[in-house]
Amino acid sequence: MNTITLNDIIFATATIRGKVAANLRLSGLASMSEVIRAVRGEIGSFSGLMTISLRNMSQGWVQQKSVYLA
Repeated sequence: MNTITLNDIIFATATIRGKVAANLRLSGLASMSEVIRAVRGEIGSFSGLMTISLRNMSQGWVQQKSVYLA
């Protein structure tokens, strides 16, 4: 798993049912759970399957995760 540090710049795209629900530029986060919390705060109350695409500009990696929100 790729790591996230406080100094990283993360671009996160949340996709729900094939449609982009949020595009975020994040920094000052130190974990994947903080990224998910930030995305959830942006999209509001949603329950179901969401795909988050992450691009870490600082470290140069790309990752995609499927997350079930209840």
